[in-house]
Amino acid sequence: MLRCISVQFENAPVSVREKFAFPPHMRRELYARLKEMGGGVLLVTCNRTELYFFRPFAEGEALLCAAADAAAPFVRFAGESAVSRLFFLAAGLRSMLVGEDEILHQLKGAYLEAQSSGATKGADALFQAAIACGRKVRAQTKIGEFSCSVATLAANAVTAYVRGHGRVLLVGGSGMVGRSVLKNLVAAGHTVIATERTHLFEGVPQGVRTIAYSGRYAALDGADAVVSCTASPHVVFTAAETVRALVTPKKRLFLDLAVPPDIDPAIAGAEGCTLRNIDDFRAAAEENNAAKRAAALAAEAVVRQCLTEYAASETARMHADRVRRDGALRWLRKHDPAAFSARIGQNADGEGEGEE
Repeated sequence: MLRCISVQFENAPVSVREKFAFPPHMRRELYARLKEMGGGVLLVTCNRTELYFFRPFAEGEALLCAAADAAAPFVRFAGESAVSRLFFLAAGLRSMLVGEDEILHQLKGAYLEAQSSGATKGADALFQAAIACGRKVRAQTKIGEFSCSVATLAANAVTAYVRGHGRVLLVGGSGMVGRSVLKNLVAAGHTVIATERTHLFEGVPQGVRTIAYSGRYAALDGADAVVSCTASPHVVFTAAETVRALVTPKKRLFLDLAVPPDIDPAIAGAEGCTLRNIDDFRAAAEENNAAKRAAALAAEAVVRQCLTEYAASETARMHADRVRRDGALRWLRKHDPAAFSARIGQNADGEGEGEE
């Protein structure tokens, strides 16, 4: 039976979610364990960590808690509920911002990562159907019209804070969320200085200046706002280094979109500094969701149709498997009675495995 455990924005703050925001090297280790458990797919985003797998809940929770060295208020889904969770998630109907596109890309990336690790046995058809459903929802409904994302909210927050056009230091602009933030900041008319680490940006908008990541503190003093959205497991801006770098007295907005956080929480206590994180967008997200209520209902109808089609295809597949298995057993019974008896014995011994 498919199971899903989730620690998400609805039931856990950033301080909890950051412990389960497993970086790539940890995910590789987790996939090695998941393969031993029969496979699974691990989805890690700024708003959630979810594990889809086929073992008892306790085993999946123990795996993630050991890796995070922490406990979490997991939400559990099993069977049809877990399948529905995945489809509604792919459709953008379980996001903080209803209809946002990032989750579909993130879900596809998580599936491909699990597939490359050899951990998707028994889950390929499911995830492919869910991803196809997410695309269908966006093609057939207006759920993505006037799309609002974390990147949009970030740019809006900067504009409201500086009351017009400002000078923004962006750290992590070459990542998926960062690229979207960069485009929104430029579209809003802000002057952007973006850091880069080991590779150049692709398609940097005209007027955006890039600097080395190591120069981020030197660029702080001239900034009206700082937006950070890296995948770093460590703090990008410490309070002590930041305070030393701020020479010109003025108000500055620090916007932390990363999980785990990029910005030392102590910066909120520095003179003139305002710190906001991704959970501070909840009110704006609720406004967006209310405006999309009609589109969300249409999207939900498409998802339910996709779920019905998937259930029908799974029923047909299981029937075909059963026919093939019964045919093979009849052949064994007639031509190799010893092998037939051994097969029947194995089936009896394995009955109920993986269930709680």
